[in-house]
Amino acid sequence: MADPVWLPDVLRAEGLKVDIYPGAFERGHGDFGTIWGPFMHHTGSFGETPRGIAQHSSLGLASQLHLAPNGVVTLCGVGVAWHAGTGSWPGIPANNGNAVTIGIEAAHNGTAAWSEAQYGAYLKVVRAINKRLGNPWNKVVAHKEYGAIQGKWDPGNLDMKLFRQRLLQAPDKPLVVMNMIELEAKENPWVGVRKAKPGAGGERKVGRDGKGRFVEYENAHIYFHPATGAHAIPHGGLFEAYAERKWETGELGFPVRDFTKLADGAVMAFQGGVLYRKDGKDHHVVKGVIGQRWALEGYEKGPLGWPTSDEISNGTGGKRQAFEHGVLEWDPSGAVKKIGDAAKDLTLVNAAGIPLAVEAVDLIAA
Repeated sequence: MADPVWLPDVLRAEGLKVDIYPGAFERGHGDFGTIWGPFMHHTGSFGETPRGIAQHSSLGLASQLHLAPNGVVTLCGVGVAWHAGTGSWPGIPANNGNAVTIGIEAAHNGTAAWSEAQYGAYLKVVRAINKRLGNPWNKVVAHKEYGAIQGKWDPGNLDMKLFRQRLLQAPDKPLVVMNMIELEAKENPWVGVRKAKPGAGGERKVGRDGKGRFVEYENAHIYFHPATGAHAIPHGGLFEAYAERKWETGELGFPVRDFTKLADGAVMAFQGGVLYRKDGKDHHVVKGVIGQRWALEGYEKGPLGWPTSDEISNGTGGKRQAFEHGVLEWDPSGAVKKIGDAAKDLTLVNAAGIPLAVEAVDLIAA
């Protein structure tokens, strides 16, 4: 598949106003192969301009599309853009979302309510891209879902599960009001019997802002917040770990992505980090620069293995975290990988096939 030079045409066909930034059809970090689908962001500011996305001072092309607060879309480039970074999502190569996704940067601060113009345009942009690619209309990933290991939270104040539901609704019909906790339970029958009366009356209010809700089910608790959506946290490991960490009032906050069952454990992403629990072992949180470095090594399947501690102070203003086969240490100048005795083995290699013992000490920018 070639570069998406078709973007202006399919977006205009959805009724969107589309501008083209000068040089867009010649801009990018290489050519596309197969395109998975759209990838959603916010810029962190209502004032971000198409120029800031097309000609980012350090990234160059930072996304293919800029979405203004008034709903106007600007094509910034058609080649590969550097927008995804470290992360994972089903169907997307780990840590390589840039190569297979079309980035959309909405000029939004991430905390304010989304205007009808911008939210409605976002729906049209995603739907148009998916129509052209032959995808289900609701195929999309948010940076906060893919990049949870980085601590990404964009697009902020936007429930991705509700957004996906609205992508499936006919554009010319009134929006259907949905109870997202009940929808989550319906789509995940494994949660079992609800242990509260139906509807909003059975939901318990939680969170510092009072906007969060949860309902206990037989096999899970379903937590909801309008900024993060509804997610079932399964009993038998993850929920108990979440409870030990003070639920939504603790460091983790609300869940931002559904849990994943791994071969020998489980993982779930929250606002404050990614919670890992290996079967028969204690639970630990991975996040930030250390989390990114660990992800680049292949997560729990990489040479470092599973985390065996949380981040702790390294005594010099930084952090360190232990894994089964090594230690990652961070200070304000970057993340330093220190190979422990258990990892001094030439059969343990990084993602590029280089033995970790040969790497000795490695740096990654903060």
